[in-house]
Amino acid sequence: MKSGRLLTLLMAAVLSVAALAGCGDTSAQGVVEKADTEAAEAVDTAEATGEKVNLKYYIWSDTESYTKEIAENFNNSQDRIQVEVISMPNETYDDKLKVMLSAGSDADLINLRSLNLLSQFQKAGALTELTDMVKAGNLDVSKYGSMWDVCYPDGVVSALPMRTSCWMLFYNVDLLEEAGLTMPEQLTWDEYADMAKQLTSGDGTRYGGCFVDWKIYHAIATQMGTYLNDDDISNEKTGLEILNRLFNEDQSHVPLAEVKANDSQYLTDFENGRVAMIPQGEWLFDMLKTDTEAGKTSVNWEVAPVPVPDGVEPGTTWGATQFTAIPGDSKHPAEAYEFLEYLCGDGGGSVLPKYGILPAYSSEAGEESFKESVGKDSAVEVVFNSKTLPEAPAYDKYNDLIDAFTENAELYLYGEKGIDETMTNFETQREQIISK
Repeated sequence: MKSGRLLTLLMAAVLSVAALAGCGDTSAQGVVEKADTEAAEAVDTAEATGEKVNLKYYIWSDTESYTKEIAENFNNSQDRIQVEVISMPNETYDDKLKVMLSAGSDADLINLRSLNLLSQFQKAGALTELTDMVKAGNLDVSKYGSMWDVCYPDGVVSALPMRTSCWMLFYNVDLLEEAGLTMPEQLTWDEYADMAKQLTSGDGTRYGGCFVDWKIYHAIATQMGTYLNDDDISNEKTGLEILNRLFNEDQSHVPLAEVKANDSQYLTDFENGRVAMIPQGEWLFDMLKTDTEAGKTSVNWEVAPVPVPDGVEPGTTWGATQFTAIPGDSKHPAEAYEFLEYLCGDGGGSVLPKYGILPAYSSEAGEESFKESVGKDSAVEVVFNSKTLPEAPAYDKYNDLIDAFTENAELYLYGEKGIDETMTNFETQREQIISK
């Protein structure tokens, strides 16, 4: 115990030196001597008092329930480190996090929603590099699958994947049977549009589908393997035209203005039978299970693979990876990494499936737990057989591109701009963003 604690503190000292050197300290020898002195003092103090190292882990509110359970399990598993989970409002989390990291904070660990946000913070030098820690650590990175290479194309690791997501198609079995329809193994978007039109009443009492307004208007293009920063964005145009058919030409989906007016309407409408089909992620499993157990709904639901564009491999979908990182100014980076391995490895992987959430770190135990939680073999089959492409590439300006595309896409879907003008306007804004 004593030697392990000493090693931990010495590692923290080394990382502190690296952080200071990266900030332009011109007295490298002085930095080293100061770090050595502080590390020795810390060892003496810690060993004399036997105090735990307290870590502060900042998360957004939607992740609170399962994150606190994981942290509690970790805290109970050893007596050297105590992790405190601090939850911030979901809607303002990203902005507050940017302020925290730029001004300095007491954070030892932080949640990051996406790969492009990770790229932003990594480029700004706000995160502790973990590459050497991972190489010397206990994680089998092959269990992260293909996402590992996608997330770290240059081999530099600044965060670990905690959870991943997979979009699929949820549908109301009873409504399809009532309409004499059968869900095939795989729909194209055109076939989906045809089915949605048949399931729509025309008077607003029932819609074939609902497409949420979560800045994913580029998702269909993602299925075709292209992103907003690619040279050729013709697939983005194709994807918008498909959405325009759903919202405006066929009027088979809840109107966009109505969807934007109530962020939770998609769930209510699906549970009460107003909406027959809805593309959503695996988080809907737990939401439906919770509301069913509470007696709020009795909807008879199933899932199928999300529709694919013509010519795209069946099972191709999109999803986001969420990460946990150690800020560059953390006072306890070595201890933080010890918890990080637990959180993003088997420790977190044993808890997340209980909430219907996919851990990034795969294991047989996690898969079995997920099956038990969801309770539907068909749903589990769709999730684990999908070819999930990242919603966003590792590009630090991608959030700006998404914002610009969303702004133009919604003007088009509201009927205020034509498709050609929409794409021209976006390309102009895109050029300005990329050239900054």
